[in-house]
Amino acid sequence: MRGFPVDFLSFLFKVPDFDAILFNQVIEIPNQSTTLNKLELKKKRHSGIPDPANSLCVEDIDLLLNDVARENQLLVNCHFNIVVAAGNEQIQKAGNFIESALFQLGIIPSKNAYNQLELFRCALPGNGVELKSYDWFLTTCDAAICFFFKETMPVDEPSDFLVRFTDRQGIPVGIDVADLPMRTGRISNRNRFCLGGSGTGKSYFINALVEQYLLYNMDIVIVDTGHSYSGLCSYKKGKYITYTDKKPITMNPFQITEDEYNIEKKDFLSTLIGLLWKGAEGIFNPVERDVISNVISAYYSSYFNAEFPGLTEKQALRIRDRVLTDMRASFTSEAVLSDLDWEELFSGVSGETEDIEMYIPFEESLETLKVLNDPEERRRIYKVVFQQELHAALQSEIRLAKRRHENNRVTVLNFNSFYEFAIWKIPEIKVEEKISFDTDEFRYVLKKFYKGGEFAPILNEPADQSLFTERFIVFEIDSIKENRVLFPIVTLIIMDVFIQKMRFRQDRRKCLIVEEAWKAIASPLMAGYLLYLYKTVRKFWGEAIVVTQELGDIIGNPVVKDSIINNSDTICLLDQTKFKDNYADIAALLSINETERRKIFTINQLDNTEGRGRFKEVYIRRGSVGEVYGVEVSLEQYLCYTTEKPEKSAVEIYTNYYGSYPKGLDAFVSDLKVLKTPLPDFIKRVNKAGHPIN
Repeated sequence: MRGFPVDFLSFLFKVPDFDAILFNQVIEIPNQSTTLNKLELKKKRHSGIPDPANSLCVEDIDLLLNDVARENQLLVNCHFNIVVAAGNEQIQKAGNFIESALFQLGIIPSKNAYNQLELFRCALPGNGVELKSYDWFLTTCDAAICFFFKETMPVDEPSDFLVRFTDRQGIPVGIDVADLPMRTGRISNRNRFCLGGSGTGKSYFINALVEQYLLYNMDIVIVDTGHSYSGLCSYKKGKYITYTDKKPITMNPFQITEDEYNIEKKDFLSTLIGLLWKGAEGIFNPVERDVISNVISAYYSSYFNAEFPGLTEKQALRIRDRVLTDMRASFTSEAVLSDLDWEELFSGVSGETEDIEMYIPFEESLETLKVLNDPEERRRIYKVVFQQELHAALQSEIRLAKRRHENNRVTVLNFNSFYEFAIWKIPEIKVEEKISFDTDEFRYVLKKFYKGGEFAPILNEPADQSLFTERFIVFEIDSIKENRVLFPIVTLIIMDVFIQKMRFRQDRRKCLIVEEAWKAIASPLMAGYLLYLYKTVRKFWGEAIVVTQELGDIIGNPVVKDSIINNSDTICLLDQTKFKDNYADIAALLSINETERRKIFTINQLDNTEGRGRFKEVYIRRGSVGEVYGVEVSLEQYLCYTTEKPEKSAVEIYTNYYGSYPKGLDAFVSDLKVLKTPLPDFIKRVNKAGHPIN
């Protein structure tokens, strides 16, 4: 703690073997002009007699008067006393500790025993007037405040949403990590970012947080890649879902109702299709995104509106232009029409059919125009012929479009039907908009998710409907974390499950915790979706927590910076010792000032382990200021949270034998206490035997 800004008198917390300590602090504000006059008079008296001691007094008074004049300081009379109570054998040790601590601060106290009652009486509220003149000393107000004992032991925060940790001495304390800081303006969202190296206790901290969250009206979804939450999920009877080749995690993100179809869902599906096509690190250019967005709109329009929607304005104009071009080529081949002003003739031709005066076959119209000398009559007949041809072309195109619409109408919502619809729709959009789009690449890459493909079940089988009402879900996707195709897709789909819970479970809190799996979707393609999730979750009484252990994950990753850190007002840091040499980059990214940095590097470094169980410390910054807390739990909780493979295996042997996690855990701890062997030895015996030791 050397060099750390602390209360000078905080050493009183560490006094050994005392029964009680009373620290009395009294300040009196005297008349300023009278006090200054007395000081000037005293200065003159001392300066009038040449003597080294008098010169020192004059110098001290000058320094004080300079402070008062330059800084406009207030002069005050002060009194401080410390009354210590302890047993006969302990009083000397306690007194020596206090005297030594004061001496290190440059304070030499007056050590008295004769006036204990007098000092105790003066400590009673309002009784400071009994202090004698020799008990006071004169100084400035700033100096007087330095002697104040300003710290207190942490106390529970005034909130009904408390999470229990311990202070640095191991005393339980409840803090509100969400509601109270929001009400007081300390934070503007409940999102959290958690960073700590391997083995520093990230999962230990998150397990403790989740267990306490489950005491409240809260739904929790965790995306994990290391089986860190299997024990807690089993104990709380949550739903633990793992990805295997025989039983993959399946969803049908396309299966929605008309009420659920909104701009957010459309953006999610656009992002999903882009991810399937381009991969997590791919680039989705604006044209491609717009085409996919149009296909999605047409896809749901075809499903929700079964009737043929008619030709679009662009389609009708395209037909008109084609007919116009064909007829112009036919008519201008006749020399007799060479004098016509075609631009004037074509202007004002709307293509409406209700005002056609008569039907003139196209071939006859050419012969008729040859013998007509009147230009106006030629133009009128030509207009009628043109309208007839346009009407016929439109009717033909409408019949053809109706047939195509019926053949490609969406009757079931899943990826299979979307793929078929997109393969038909995209070429039509290309022709209509005159754009470039690699349809062949799109068709080939997405084919593996289509029926018969390698990953066909993932997007075509509906999710377990109970997930939407399940309070605690852990998705364990460790088996596919190296699969560059599946990992980001499954992660994104799981996050969509959370968003559906977020929207439709409005009567409860929601929390999404993403462990290392977030790296799968922290790409430019996913940036917009991540940003949407982080900004939206606050509006639905929810929070998102991202947990990581790699320094490189957060430095230089614009997605992390813009989407995650900038929208996480709460930062949780575990032991940062391994990052100490290049911590400046992290401090700059997380806006950690020098004072907060000093707090961080005291994590797990203090001599505060005596008489305590297993614990890890964590720095929690809500807004701009943070505090260090201890995550201290019982042996049962430790065994439930542990990620050490031998410990997990030994506990699983007991839980499998007893048929339930709570019973097995209780039996494990009971046998451990009966045998009175160290935990590591007991774990070795259980794993070696393969059955409970009792």
